[in-house]
Amino acid sequence: MHVLHRCLLVSLLLSPFVVKAQATQELWPELDVYYRPAEHQRTFLELSSSSEREGSKREATVGVYQDYLTLPRAFFRGGFRYTFSTRDASYRESRGVFEGNVTVGNMRQLRLIERTRLELRWVNGEYSYRVRERLHLQRLSTKTSGPQWAPYGTAEVYYDSRYRGFSRIAGRVGTEVSLSQRVKMDVYVARQNNLRGIEPSFVNALGIVTKLFY
Repeated sequence: MHVLHRCLLVSLLLSPFVVKAQATQELWPELDVYYRPAEHQRTFLELSSSSEREGSKREATVGVYQDYLTLPRAFFRGGFRYTFSTRDASYRESRGVFEGNVTVGNMRQLRLIERTRLELRWVNGEYSYRVRERLHLQRLSTKTSGPQWAPYGTAEVYYDSRYRGFSRIAGRVGTEVSLSQRVKMDVYVARQNNLRGIEPSFVNALGIVTKLFY
């Protein structure tokens, strides 16, 4: 895994964050609802969308997941999500999701989480799979009252079976803020570099996530 970590970091350092090609600008709003019926179980509902600022792309996603919180430094998630174009029938994707999240570093206020995700995809009826490896570094808040800010950064690589190799490098910088025990906000900027001739080659996005806990 140490080799994979180094590949993630090197890939981001070498990725062309400043390029001549024009990047697509997108907005990613999202609503996440978490329900925890038992100590070691949590149900997660995702409602999200993506839209190009100056283009015609308009997509929406509905996802339902089950989290298994059985280990002290890890949890596992399985679920299903459906993404579709809201303008026409040009894009339809059904996706099975299976992932593990492991805390690999926890030093004072800093926490490093490694996530491995397997996605079984049916894009417009064609099957493929994708493996995503992500590192998530976050500074935790020590405040006990008022808004609690937790800035973070992520680095992620995508392996896609359609290309038999890596197809995307992505990263995010943002912050979570706890407004109460039941409400959190997550605001971030994201960058995607699509490889192997996938269009658009570069995506810049602003993400705004509202998280509700029950």
